[in-house]
Amino acid sequence: MPNESAPAAPLTPEEISERTASAVGHHYVYRDTYVVGREKIREYATASQFTDPAHFDVEAARAAGYADLVAPPMLVSVAGIVANRPLFDDSVIGYGASQLIQADEAMTYHRPVVAGDELTIHVFVDKHRRVGGYDMVTLRNEMYSQSDEHLVTLSTTLIGGSPDGDEAGDFSEAAKSVVMHGVVIA
Repeated sequence: MPNESAPAAPLTPEEISERTASAVGHHYVYRDTYVVGREKIREYATASQFTDPAHFDVEAARAAGYADLVAPPMLVSVAGIVANRPLFDDSVIGYGASQLIQADEAMTYHRPVVAGDELTIHVFVDKHRRVGGYDMVTLRNEMYSQSDEHLVTLSTTLIGGSPDGDEAGDFSEAAKSVVMHGVVIA
């Protein structure tokens, strides 16, 4: 009869915070590249209500001096979310993705991202601090083109925990009641 180990006990809030703090300095290069496609740019621009023709029309983008369609600035946050996923899936930090809520995001562009860019993403856990029972962790994504040109630095601060420190919390239910949904069923 094989020796089956019991499932690991859930981490205490202190252990979650310690694991998250110990992740500072962690770095990896995301295993896949993120290919920026024309349709993704058009879809994101439409959904975000960007109207500049450089997001939709290749000739308009080229006339404006770009090699191809220009990605709306926030599109790279999608690539960042994809690249950050192993931090949660591999338990590098103490929280699961549903236990965190985004508090801040900042981007520095070194050049606009355009269709055809194939992003290589370096992921860094830069900071951790505990404030009022909450853990704040800052992640940084450095995004490079297929020709190793530094395109974007994306920094995101996430918050997890609870003010009384009793449990890590799961923000997914709270987020559902905050996020506005525009679904109409006729």
